[in-house]
Amino acid sequence: MSEVILEVENLKKYFPVTNGKLFGRTNYLKAVNDISFTIEKGKTLGLIGESGCGKSTVGKTIIGLNNITDGVIKFKGKDIGSLNNKEMKPLRKDIQMIFQDPYSSLDPKKKIGYSVKEPLDIHNIGEEGERQDKARQLLEMVGLSYYYMNRYPHEFSGGQRQRINIARALTLDPELIICDEPTSALDVSIQAQVLNIFKQLQEKFDLTYLFISHNLSVVKYLSDDIAIMYLGKIVEIGDVKEIYKNPLHPYTKALFSAIPTEDPNIIKDRINLKGEIPSPLNPPSGCKFHNRCPHKMKVCEEVDPNLINVDVNHKVGCHLYK
Repeated sequence: MSEVILEVENLKKYFPVTNGKLFGRTNYLKAVNDISFTIEKGKTLGLIGESGCGKSTVGKTIIGLNNITDGVIKFKGKDIGSLNNKEMKPLRKDIQMIFQDPYSSLDPKKKIGYSVKEPLDIHNIGEEGERQDKARQLLEMVGLSYYYMNRYPHEFSGGQRQRINIARALTLDPELIICDEPTSALDVSIQAQVLNIFKQLQEKFDLTYLFISHNLSVVKYLSDDIAIMYLGKIVEIGDVKEIYKNPLHPYTKALFSAIPTEDPNIIKDRINLKGEIPSPLNPPSGCKFHNRCPHKMKVCEEVDPNLINVDVNHKVGCHLYK
């Protein structure tokens, strides 16, 4: 049994929303609503779902950019969910994040060499020469020449900027990297190159990834396990091969039916969901998917299903399988 490096238990993140009136009622946007999962060391968990389902909020809450509303986040057995910024600083060396937009993640006024070595400056690791050497090594490791160190972010393409962000994330030798849709802003050909870099770095440094994406093919290529989110909740989670081979939740089936086939002569039966995604400000009672589900039953409108085991490493939250 591999070491569990990250445990998320019953995580909730609600954002208060007011109506603008002085004594108006405060509602809560339930971006993440009671989710649990674990990631083993050296493995990748792919977190997928439609835009607005809360997957990016999960990553930002784990790394401490959002305060948790409720639940527990454990890194290597230590509860980190309630730590303040000062207490969290030493853990920044072990947990890093790569953001979706490679340009806004870099300071446009700073040269690339400075951006890559800056984490070493903040944590006061090594001498200046050693920091410069490590920055050069990391840039070359992600496919960029060391002489780019004196250039600014605007002088690079989107794919090159994301490589720089990957190098910066590796500066402190982290164990866990949260990847928030790191390839969505890149061209398809560049996506493949960046994904191969992720694979190579994981094998070389035994890295653990939480890979957040809405690209199902990307997640299938990179992940060991996947979790499917809908309206702030995980509806299916398990081994990536098992779930792609045998998706159970109606929402998962609809998502997978949208994946293009490799053979253009093969026509897939596309599942077209009817209805609109409910607002997380006012989610429906019972199963959050019932207003769009083709298999809706009376119990779906009244009871929110829990995740249940349907196989050794396959869980689904649906009344069809109780």
